[in-house]
Amino acid sequence: MEHPQTIGTTTRRTCCHTSFFRDLTLIVVSIFVILMAIIGIAWLAMHPHDPFLEVISLSVTNFSVSVSDSELRGKYELSLTITNPNKKVQLVLDSFNVGLLYGHVLLSEAAGQQSPLFVNKMENKCVKVELAERNSPESVMHEDLVENWNKGVVKFNVKMGVRVRFEAGIWPSREQFLHAYCGDLNVGFSPKETGKLLGVGKDCNIVNAGS
Repeated sequence: MEHPQTIGTTTRRTCCHTSFFRDLTLIVVSIFVILMAIIGIAWLAMHPHDPFLEVISLSVTNFSVSVSDSELRGKYELSLTITNPNKKVQLVLDSFNVGLLYGHVLLSEAAGQQSPLFVNKMENKCVKVELAERNSPESVMHEDLVENWNKGVVKFNVKMGVRVRFEAGIWPSREQFLHAYCGDLNVGFSPKETGKLLGVGKDCNIVNAGS
């Protein structure tokens, strides 16, 4: 039969061990919460802004429309300026996809960047995107497209999905996924199979789509 004093000692040791692990867990959780609060306050103080995106050129080659065959063909090259408006935060674009539309119908799409693109504080980068030729569905064979093309000007739209990281020194980075829309890009055709963007370019509207 075990002595009562031995039983009491064992019980106290078990209680001490339980209390120690409970206190250690509480300390670790408290430190984590405090660190997260500090990081959150730091990012609030830095208040990073989304990048500015601008379409500076859009060229079209081998463009043709065949209503009888329900085909629209063309090769497209898009030039974008990506500007970092932040004084304390570097931007890293991990990936972005680009789509060219007529109205709301997708004509062509491509990956805009195969590797991360770094944009330093208060600087900008120019990116060129080639969109592969493809047959478009019959639904885009609108009379107004052919009519506008015959008049020499067709209005395109560009949409983008951009994954961007905000980096600032020792602080953990923040990541956001952005949607960008660049509308009313008037392309003049002369001759009819070749077109270029008219004017000085278009700024894109950006919507924060979350992390």
